[in-house]
Amino acid sequence: MVLFSVVAVIVLVAAGLTVVEALVIIRPPAVSSLAAAKTGQWSSVALPQPAENGDGSAYNIYVKPGSSTNLMVFFGDGGMNWNEATAIQPVTLPSSIFGGGNFYTPNVPFYVVNTFGGMLSTEQRNPFSDWTSVYIPTTTGDLGIGDGSAHFLPETGSSTSGGDDSVTARFNGYNNTNAALNWVYANVSNPAKVLVAGSGTGGLTAAFWLSKIGDHFTDAPLYEYSDSAYYAATQLPYTVDPVWGARFEGRFGYQLTRNPLKDAVTFNTARYGDRLTTLISQTLLDKTNAAFSADLDDGGYSAQTGADWNYGLKQTLRSLQGAAQPPNIFLTDFGADEHGETPHILATNPRFWAATQDGVTLDQWLSGAVIDGHPQSAGAELLTQ
Repeated sequence: MVLFSVVAVIVLVAAGLTVVEALVIIRPPAVSSLAAAKTGQWSSVALPQPAENGDGSAYNIYVKPGSSTNLMVFFGDGGMNWNEATAIQPVTLPSSIFGGGNFYTPNVPFYVVNTFGGMLSTEQRNPFSDWTSVYIPTTTGDLGIGDGSAHFLPETGSSTSGGDDSVTARFNGYNNTNAALNWVYANVSNPAKVLVAGSGTGGLTAAFWLSKIGDHFTDAPLYEYSDSAYYAATQLPYTVDPVWGARFEGRFGYQLTRNPLKDAVTFNTARYGDRLTTLISQTLLDKTNAAFSADLDDGGYSAQTGADWNYGLKQTLRSLQGAAQPPNIFLTDFGADEHGETPHILATNPRFWAATQDGVTLDQWLSGAVIDGHPQSAGAELLTQ
């Protein structure tokens, strides 16, 4: 890796934080194959067209060979972009420092590896540090499933209204994810275990693409882990195909409703039966998820929309617990403030070791299920409150 000689400011966007820390920036080496990467070290891989970031730049994934024969495919949190207002408010360094909409990530800069913590870290205390890991960003605001362009007309009173120009968004998540997985298939064969995971909107992407990965690696036990991924909005089904061009049912085999996590988990558990272990971690009142859900329905976050989100979360998890292959949950009120609002993203930052429910930390809960083969639920009593 190349070290910059100066101390630079990095905003920990990938960790879901607004804290600014001084770090030495590490640039990961560029490789084309897994064999060319150093074991235990993150490297970048540039993928050819049609893979492309939302801002038109080259699309990269990040890979870390492991000493074990296990594979983790991790989908990054990329936000969502669905109309003119969100299209003009991407995540940028200035917006992350000084404020802004920060609705979606149009690219992932090379220094993202500096923010990899928790289950993505190279620390030995990370139970997945010896796994071969592939980080797949979502840089088009479409949950990794979009395949088209949208031309949004300026809204009355917006910063772009009054002119003739529309705002154009390129939704290329399907091509990017497909290219990334083709690279994985070409470089990884016969893994002992396969963990498909993601945080935030990446947790939905992981649930969507689980069936593609599971159908390729036919002999490996499957684990699907979605962290902080409960979003629910009436307008979501009218965004997936009409705006993003996803052609979702034809490509993935089922329809999406206002509750995409429930849809994906229901489909995946029916498809794979006891070959699949499904794992869901979620804080009890994730303001980020609740706000996105409200914004999708042209609302805004309030105490009432937060309460509605919380009610929907509990209802969804109770429903899934009654399925033939119920997911194992880690539901927690860890980090709740005076308003009952809880943090967003647990798995890829220090909360991975700190978040505790029923006397079990998140890393213990996850490693117990995936590595030790003893899945359990924590926080189930919160579903009745």
